[in-house]
Amino acid sequence: MIRKLWSEQRELLSYMLAVLIIAMSTYFVNYYNPSAVFWDENYHIASAQKYIGGVMYMEPHPPLGKLFIALGEVLVNPNEGKDLAYFLSTDYIKTFPQGYSFAGVRLFPTLFGALGGVLFFLILYRLGRHSEYAFFFSSLYLFANAFILQSRSAMLESTQMFFIFAAILYFLILFDKEQRKLCEHFILGLLIGLAVMVKVNGLILILLYPFLHFYRQTPLSLALHVKQFVLNGLALVAGLGAVAVFIFYLHFALGSTLGSNHYKASQEYQTILSEGKTASPANFGVMLRDNLVYMSDYSKGVPRYDACKKGENGSLAATWPFGNKSINYRWAKENGKVSYLYLQANPMIWFAVVLAMITAFALLLGRFIFGLHVSNQRLFYLIGIFSAMYASYMITMFNIERVMYLYHYFIALFFGTFVLYLLFHYIFEEAIRRDSKVLYWAVLIFVAEILYCFYLFAPFTYYQPLDTMEFYRRVWFSFWKLEPVL
Repeated sequence: MIRKLWSEQRELLSYMLAVLIIAMSTYFVNYYNPSAVFWDENYHIASAQKYIGGVMYMEPHPPLGKLFIALGEVLVNPNEGKDLAYFLSTDYIKTFPQGYSFAGVRLFPTLFGALGGVLFFLILYRLGRHSEYAFFFSSLYLFANAFILQSRSAMLESTQMFFIFAAILYFLILFDKEQRKLCEHFILGLLIGLAVMVKVNGLILILLYPFLHFYRQTPLSLALHVKQFVLNGLALVAGLGAVAVFIFYLHFALGSTLGSNHYKASQEYQTILSEGKTASPANFGVMLRDNLVYMSDYSKGVPRYDACKKGENGSLAATWPFGNKSINYRWAKENGKVSYLYLQANPMIWFAVVLAMITAFALLLGRFIFGLHVSNQRLFYLIGIFSAMYASYMITMFNIERVMYLYHYFIALFFGTFVLYLLFHYIFEEAIRRDSKVLYWAVLIFVAEILYCFYLFAPFTYYQPLDTMEFYRRVWFSFWKLEPVL
């Protein structure tokens, strides 16, 4: 028995190591190239530099993602001796010093992107309890072109997704436990809080709590049932709140001086800055209030999606599952070819998720409308959880009036990959149990198709030059809105 357990653990560790090596190859290698800014890096690098310079700023997103960007710059320190004073006086950097290196500011987003591959594998392992198939289906993350590109930048999505995966993995650990303690709900709240402190849309993870509570619920009186729900919920909220307070406190303490932009800070806040008392807990409420007001006002000022606007990079949430609209982050001509950074979906992954969601909703409707038999209660319940998370997130996106972009789909996309993997185990449970060779080879073919699409669209991910004909060979659908530079 001990020998068998050791063999299983060694196999699991081997696959984890393999996933990490592949993730470091696809996400991390040459992450500092191109040595040129693109998309929201202009904003986030300016914010990160203000932490280093001790200058107060306000921003529409919570602070944690920018704190990690700043930490990478401090640790690597590749721009020592360069004059970066201009960064402290602007929220959007238009010009960078000659020879500016992005190795520092992109370090943690890229590192979180790579390490996220290991968490993704462990989530799949917890879902299906099969290390080999978890490894194969990790290709859904390891070769996701659009997410790889977004991760190799001084932006926020990969940092947030790392903490989302951490929260989901811990949720799954608790999911399979008979009894769950208050402290465990507090820890889940901490992990959810870390995701929320990167971007507020991480609040979707709050939905994990009721699903966790009602699974394997011990029969109790209504009063005890409500008491348990409330107490565990309060523990989770306390964990989330503790993270929020700590991160915002750090944000205020580091921004100890007032720069050229007051960000509509109240006179109280300006007085706190002039007296150098931003680290005082007594002033926390005033500073938090001003920051939350700024975040709210900023969001109200973001323009709406305009399909008639020339060069509109935004897209409607209903079109995201099909990869609309690819965004041209950057391009450069050289020797008759053009290098692109295009936020381009790996179509094999994205279309597989579309098919999985259609199948999952059909399965759920079949159960609740027609009373179809459930062959595996645990897998069925998990399919329901992640399908509900996917649907809830997308419905929320449908109702946001400001312009939204393709990368806002990433959270739902990975919920969808979990549904896909769960469906695989649910539908082929018996074939997996008897080690079906046909199924094994079918999975290998699926992985090979993902790899082929990754390779085909890799020039858009890694800034590799293409001529016009090579570009057009990658324009599979008009709704992707891929346009070559002529």
